[in-house]
Amino acid sequence: MDIQQQALLKYKRNMDFLQRAQPQLHKKLQLLDEAIRTRRYKERFALEYLPEGYFDLLDLETKEWLYGKSSLKHAKELAAQLGFSKNEGVIETFYNYRFEGDISKAKESDPAFSSFVTTAPVIEYLQKITDKRKTTMKEVYKFIFFGVGLGVHLPVVHEKIKSSMYLIVEDNLEIFRLSLFVTDYAELAQKSRLFFSVMEDTASFKTSFESFFYEAIIRNNYIKYALFYGHYADKIKLVQNFIVSSSHLTYPHDRLLLKNRRVLKKIAEETPFLNLSKRYDDPVFTDRPVILVAAGPSLQKNIEWLRQNADKATIVAAFMTSVILEKEGIVPDIVVHVDEQTDPVLKTIERMKEPEKFFSKSIFLLAPSVDIAQFREFVDEGRSFFFEDRTRYRYEQGHLEGYSVGEISYAISLILGAKEIYLLGLDLALDPETGQTHAKDHVYNQTPNDAAGSKESVSLRGTTFEIPGNFREKVSTTPLFLMSIHRLNHFTKELKRADQRIFNLCDGARYEDIEPLDPEQALKGVSPTLDKEHTSRLHTFFDSNSSSRPSMAEAKAMDARKEDADRKRSAIEHFLEGRAKRIDEFENSFARLSDKMIEKPTPEWAGELSQIMVIYLANIGGWIGDFINTKEIENPKRHTKQLQKIVAKQFEKLLESYDKSLKEASDRI
Repeated sequence: MDIQQQALLKYKRNMDFLQRAQPQLHKKLQLLDEAIRTRRYKERFALEYLPEGYFDLLDLETKEWLYGKSSLKHAKELAAQLGFSKNEGVIETFYNYRFEGDISKAKESDPAFSSFVTTAPVIEYLQKITDKRKTTMKEVYKFIFFGVGLGVHLPVVHEKIKSSMYLIVEDNLEIFRLSLFVTDYAELAQKSRLFFSVMEDTASFKTSFESFFYEAIIRNNYIKYALFYGHYADKIKLVQNFIVSSSHLTYPHDRLLLKNRRVLKKIAEETPFLNLSKRYDDPVFTDRPVILVAAGPSLQKNIEWLRQNADKATIVAAFMTSVILEKEGIVPDIVVHVDEQTDPVLKTIERMKEPEKFFSKSIFLLAPSVDIAQFREFVDEGRSFFFEDRTRYRYEQGHLEGYSVGEISYAISLILGAKEIYLLGLDLALDPETGQTHAKDHVYNQTPNDAAGSKESVSLRGTTFEIPGNFREKVSTTPLFLMSIHRLNHFTKELKRADQRIFNLCDGARYEDIEPLDPEQALKGVSPTLDKEHTSRLHTFFDSNSSSRPSMAEAKAMDARKEDADRKRSAIEHFLEGRAKRIDEFENSFARLSDKMIEKPTPEWAGELSQIMVIYLANIGGWIGDFINTKEIENPKRHTKQLQKIVAKQFEKLLESYDKSLKEASDRI
């Protein structure tokens, strides 16, 4: 009775704690409790206190014990395997670059040329003194428990490593509920910050992990973990997917700096920006279906269907489909392009026969960071319109943020008010037969050779795993595609109106609230609507809904950005004036500088410079954090002094580059 009473009291204390700290998880547990009480849920496990003096779980179906031995002994054995090594039981959150040669040219290059221009000086210096093969961690800042069981090992592990933050992951809600009778989470929460992911799907788990990951990002150098069940190895792979697809790795600060430079130049040149801040209901889109053409494998397989049905709809196509469409004589009404990289565009144009003739009537919707010089040979100024995709200088015109042109084109089609949208080539998955990522004529097409779970490391384009398919139960995708899938689903929730119907014709990923449809059934019975005036009507629509000059409010916001740059410059100067002699002093000084660098101006939407700094800090944060947390640092005074100079110089480079573009554009505006 004594043991039973203690267990009940522990359960109540834990539920009270979760009600305060984790209300959603508390609600899940309440619903399970109610289902058990009313016998709507048949319990799978029974909690037993065995004569040997420990708790175990009995599987009522298989009659097997969860532990099969002393759960206390298991906890001690697991804790004994953990230590402060940088090589064992860790998930690395930053690319472990090694610079062996001379990087002097990189140090003096344009910071918008490559992320290494401002990261290499920091990394080169630190990699010599924080080599993970020779050094260990002072502390474990972040730790993940993959699988809880009865949680007996949690306090035992904490007693050894005393981590500042824990992410507690358990897929089985019933098992987690029973752990509340055994483990005092409320007490552990008084010693460390606790994050929970209990019975969550992939999207929810990603949200929970990111809450854990982005809190105190400088502490992310190495994340330690413990694996309770073997099948949680797949969860580790998922975490690696989340990390490798995080914004600072997929879209580094140099690209954002270049984007800002080009956007500011376009604004100063008074180029027309399409208004995406409102929803449209114009007959030019409502009276005619839209076929959205992207470059996935399904495009090639259904190219004959597209050729036969092109006259029945408005064709909105990603620019990278141009080689394929030109071969079939399918002229897009609207071409969308967002990527500021030049090589893919040049390679696509080189493979076309007559781009000037092919695009003679097409309207181009472009991100202002696109190098317009590549398009000027075949697109005149009157047929090109722009929209912001990350920056917000023309904030009154709206903006879109996505990971690829596919989901951004989809969002634009929704905003323009098309009543029927047919998705073709927007697979965001590998071809089920060939394993290829894109249609064969796409410059990025490849065949990833990584089977799910076959590698310890993860890459954006090379790693594959299974997700629900549109026509099949499962299809394979990559971390890069998964990012776009989440964003596409987000656009559907935020932008799709009740009177809009979306049809997915692709043999790829399944999307939320979008109907799968065999291409052979799409537009069946619909007659071609040959309208000679359609192109001119489209042009009139875009022309009348675009603005070439910033409003007074948009122009004034440039002053707020200048003031923000001045404050950041003062913070860098103050950082340099400090004389950090110890590592903890450097840590505090660097933290204050970081706070100033990411501080947003008023209004907050004018925070493009802060966004650049956030991504830059995320890229060097792991290295700085590793330095702060490395045990074997000799002569710290010398290193902190050098690091102050190196770090300050990189911030100055970024600030100077941004500030120059801002002033040039602001003066012309």
